Parts: sequence; C-alpha cells; structure tokens
Amino acid sequence: MFEADLQNVANMAEILGALLVVGGVIFALIEIRHFRQQRQETAAMEIMRSFQSPEFTRGLRLVMDFEQVCRACDEEVMPKDLQDAAVLVSTTLESTGLMVYQRIVPFSLVQQLMGGTIQASWRVLRPHTEMLRHKLKRPSIHEWFQWLSERLDEFPEYRDEEGAYSKYLSWKPEKGPRHKTKKST
Repeated sequence: MFEADLQNVANMAEILGALLVVGGVIFALIEIRHFRQQRQETAAMEIMRSFQSPEFTRGLRLVMDFEQVCRACDEEVMPKDLQDAAVLVSTTLESTGLMVYQRIVPFSLVQQLMGGTIQASWRVLRPHTEMLRHKLKRPSIHEWFQWLSERLDEFPEYRDEEGAYSKYLSWKPEKGPRHKTKKST
C-alpha cells in the first residue's frame, strides 16, 4: 500500500514536471515572438527617424533638385554637395533595403512611409550608381537600394493609389480603458 502511494506521488511529480516544461516552452515562444515584434518596431522607428533627419531631407531635396546633373553622372561635373547628398540618400536607402530583405522592417511599412520617394530617388541616382559600379568594378554598390526600388515596382499591390486621408476615412482608434475625469465639486 505504501509502495502504491509512492508510485502515485512519483507519477504526479512526473506529470507536473512535464507540464512545467511545456509551460516553459510556451512562455519562451511567446517571449521570442514579443522580442521579434519589439525589434521590428524599434527598427521601424529608426528608419522613420533617418528619413526625417535634417541631413537626409536636405540630401533628398538636393538630389531631386539636381536631377539632370545626377543623370549626367559625371563626378567631375557633379558639385561636391550633390555628391555628398547622393551618398547619404543611397546609403540610407541601402540600409532600409537590407532591413526589408532581412524582414526586420515590414515591406508594407516602408512602402507606405517612403515608397514613391525611394523609387524616384533610384530613378535619379541609378546612372550615378552604375557609373560608380563600373569605375570601381564593384557591382554591389548600392545593391540593396536597387533591390528595394525594384521590389516596390514588382509589387504594385502595396502602392497607394489613394491617399490615406481618403482611404482610411472610416478609421477609428482602438478601444481601451477610458480615463475618467474627476468631477469638480
């Protein structure tokens, strides 16, 4: 009889141990998912900051203003400030393309945030990039910038044909706890 009780206790302990292991695995999977989501959100915020930095916006404006000079793509003709702007814009969008490829940042977010600007920038900077690739014999120069622009062309379903102000007119904020205000007496 005593042996049967010990056997029951041992079985219960084994079951409890198995449940704890399963619970630990489930908890770990939830935490990994939460970590990945947090990493994506952090990367998205960093991309937004880089797109909104004064240096990037100045560089982008210079590239777009000097489109014809960029298309001539002769470094001797290109003013130094335009060369600097081209490098800044290209390297920023290069990083963005790599983060999209690595699935650190969602493609749809980048498209909504800067899709058209990325495509326009590539159209302007492509001749300059091709000249650099040929001159330096490095076909990988700005490869992820090109890749991202081509993916934006390839997947037009992500392109916004309608402005957010119209497309999301029926949007409502998520429901959450309401903050009660104290009534003044």
